[in-house]
Amino acid sequence: MSILSSTPPLRGPEGTGLRVEGEALLLRQPQEEVHIPLRAVGRLRAEGRAVAIELTAAPGAVPAVLRFEGVDEAAAAAFADAVNAALPEEPEAVDGVQDLSGNRLGDRHATLLFRRLKRMALYGTLAIVALSVLVCVTGHPVALLAIIPSGFFGLLFLVLGTGGGYPTYEEWYLRRHGVTVTADRVPGQPGQYVYVDPMGLQRNVRKFASTWTIEVAYDRRDPGRVVVLRSRGMRWLDIAMAGSGLLIGFLGAAGAVAATVVALLGVGGF
Repeated sequence: MSILSSTPPLRGPEGTGLRVEGEALLLRQPQEEVHIPLRAVGRLRAEGRAVAIELTAAPGAVPAVLRFEGVDEAAAAAFADAVNAALPEEPEAVDGVQDLSGNRLGDRHATLLFRRLKRMALYGTLAIVALSVLVCVTGHPVALLAIIPSGFFGLLFLVLGTGGGYPTYEEWYLRRHGVTVTADRVPGQPGQYVYVDPMGLQRNVRKFASTWTIEVAYDRRDPGRVVVLRSRGMRWLDIAMAGSGLLIGFLGAAGAVAATVVALLGVGGF
């Protein structure tokens, strides 16, 4: 069973795609790649601007279906026809989900957080520069001795506190809006646990623990977005540390603003 190498890949929005990779299909989604061996594929259906990949299934079972959307209709139809022509007329009656494997490409939410932290650092730096210029042009440059160290010290802890609080927020969100399941230890692979998503795909999560099972929570719309659930004590410890960082950061920022106000009012020798 083979597919001509000339079969053009399908390209979707945000860098997504579906292409032939040897004896398999490679479905690239925004957050991960799914490797689908051809032996696990029952057939492909072109459904307008989408391609439905129906997997093989055991007798009497409902086949699982993967969808790739946002493509050209003519290209979707041509791709489905080319793949179906290379598949056997009678697919094996096995659960194709068991043959799937995934590769996580990144965490979109963590990427957005990192961008926001960079933006926070940039805006904070611009604010410190603005305060420094203000006291200089008004004839109080000595105030820089308080504004610069206090401002950057506060900015540092604001960034650290915000970033440090993200894991706790992520766990809170997935506990509240996600699905909580048990992950089982993978024999012979310390720190590796596996859970099953709604489609039946096995997904790995890492945690160094002595137990045979752990609890995890994942996003219903993005099952690869997962957190290991921690004890209440560990969560409160993280909250306390992140909160302390934010408090120190706000105090530093307030110190820089206070030094500017004192300088402009001509109080304290500035």
